[in-house]
Amino acid sequence: MKKAMVAMAVVVSLAFTGAAMANSCPKIIKEGRDAAAKMKADDPKVKGAVAKLDQAQKLHDDGNHKESMAKANEALADLGVKK
Repeated sequence: MKKAMVAMAVVVSLAFTGAAMANSCPKIIKEGRDAAAKMKADDPKVKGAVAKLDQAQKLHDDGNHKESMAKANEALADLGVKK
């Protein structure tokens, strides 16, 4: 019985983690796009970061939230956005 309760707790925890990540992706992507919009669009650094944000959006749309978050955070770092 104890093992079943622990297993259920793990499942519930993972479910909430996935939902939290799914909600965080768009916020981070938007933060990056907002920062990029304030910079020179023809700057190679900005172009690269925007490309990463596009990849992050696609990953999010495909349900790969962990990878989406990683790519979006990478773009934020490239843009010099501090968290």
